[in-house]
Amino acid sequence: MAVRSRRAVGAAVWAMAPLVVAALTPAPLASRQSPPPAVVVRAVVPDAKTDTLTIDGEHFGASPFVTLDLVPLDVRLALDTQIMVSVPLAQLPPERYLLTVSRGPGAQDRASIEVPLGVPATPPPATPAPALPASPPPAAADAAARVGDRTITVAEADREWQATDPGGYVSVMRELHEQRRRAADRLATADLLAREAAARGVTTEALLAAEVPRRAITMPDTAVAALYESLGERTRGASLDRMTPSLRAWLERKSEPELARMAYIEELVKTSTRLEILMSAPVVEIARSAEDPVRGAAAAPVDVVLFGDLQSPDYARVAPATARLVETFTGRVRVTFKLLPAYGAQSQSAAEAGACAHAQGRFWPFHDAAARPGTLDARRLKAIPGEIGLDQAAFDRCLATGAARDRIRQAGSEAARYGIASGPAVLVNGRLAPPPPAFLPPFEYFTRLIEEELQRQARAGRKPAP
Repeated sequence: MAVRSRRAVGAAVWAMAPLVVAALTPAPLASRQSPPPAVVVRAVVPDAKTDTLTIDGEHFGASPFVTLDLVPLDVRLALDTQIMVSVPLAQLPPERYLLTVSRGPGAQDRASIEVPLGVPATPPPATPAPALPASPPPAAADAAARVGDRTITVAEADREWQATDPGGYVSVMRELHEQRRRAADRLATADLLAREAAARGVTTEALLAAEVPRRAITMPDTAVAALYESLGERTRGASLDRMTPSLRAWLERKSEPELARMAYIEELVKTSTRLEILMSAPVVEIARSAEDPVRGAAAAPVDVVLFGDLQSPDYARVAPATARLVETFTGRVRVTFKLLPAYGAQSQSAAEAGACAHAQGRFWPFHDAAARPGTLDARRLKAIPGEIGLDQAAFDRCLATGAARDRIRQAGSEAARYGIASGPAVLVNGRLAPPPPAFLPPFEYFTRLIEEELQRQARAGRKPAP
């Protein structure tokens, strides 16, 4: 079983309007009956010898559904007060997992508990790590090597690295930037909260305990659906309806508290103490080609470059947002697509078909049709040209001659130069965007990336923010 890795949560908070329902007629008799007692989970006991978890509690029902970090588990035994599920315990990395038991769609029909697996129940006392040498990183002008009377500087070594392994260089620089940015963010946030706590005469923990819960907002159904879609095969075939209680529990226990904390920090930045992360992410210079399909104005201040595979379910999830982005940010956004097949022969066939559609100026209709839900097999690829009005004979000749293959190879080489190994990957004005939070619908993810870039340009004095 592949357990879903945890991703960083995005920097914006959902807003919801309350739903008010007026009851104008008496409720039917069935609805006035007492609701069933709530599901209760009291304890979870792992057994490494049998690769099982035993769940103790109450009111589990006849057919409970159990997930561990949103991965459905096989139920071996189901009683009203005890459940036994199969889990490959030896394969799980040590951490705390969220286990959820559900018997139906209502809030009283589910219960969750955090389970430490692969870690001792009582962690040993922490021992201080040995101090690392406090040597600063070398400056560009520092000496890297000497040959006779010639000194080779760090800057020269970096230029050689960039020339011989551009993808490796930019990947390392991105990772270095990301680790520094995270550390700077932790330090700055801790300082911000400590200042506010001191001003109120309380501890940081007490401050957060008082302020964060008040800002928690229930995420909408679109977040549940987006989280479900992001899981892909990890749902093990379970439907959205079946998974919804576990998805809701995950959002309530993981995402909503973190977003509420971020909302509070953003409020403090606006009303108390200024906080700004000044580090800039590495930028790559994007190669331009007439063979790249483009949506949007050529002079748009925000250039979004997508590397994607038309066979990829992950790309199919984000693809529909591209046309809507260009319409929403008229004149301010350009979207460029670069083919990056990753799933073997089928991906290569879809990429070649897309390039041949672009040769007739019809890539985007092909793209939108190919990215619809469903299997993009050989039959579907043959049907799309007729659906979008391509010259079938010219399309077939393009495929037969292999005219598109060189362009696809070039796109793969280009991705490697930018430190991109697979798609979907998003570059915003040459900066690699972070992966989207699982609960965030793709259009909102792109919208926030674009708005952040417009704001960044406004701060730099280049363009007015919208």
